Amino acid sequence: MTAPEAKLEYRIERDGDKFVAIDSDEETVGVFDTEGEAKADVARAKKEDAIWERTKELMRHSVRTIMAEFAVDVETALNWVNAGAGITVLGMEEGDEEAKH
Repeated sequence: MTAPEAKLEYRIERDGDKFVAIDSDEETVGVFDTEGEAKADVARAKKEDAIWERTKELMRHSVRTIMAEFAVDVETALNWVNAGAGITVLGMEEGDEEAKH
């Protein structure tokens, strides 16, 4: 599975002695003292965008899977998936143990 592309595009503009990172929605991402700092922040923003896109993709897949496996409607599946999304690190370490409700 490859990482999804970020939906927003970014550019860096010079503004006097500062560097301004701007996204494709024309929102200022940040103002920086150096171009390197601006580039690093754009890289961070692109990574976060890709993580967000992948998370939404996985959540949609999870809801569809619960609907199909358990013959429930979208609202019920979504409630279960959202509840499961609140899992903690401890819960992740428990592995495939049966959930206690």
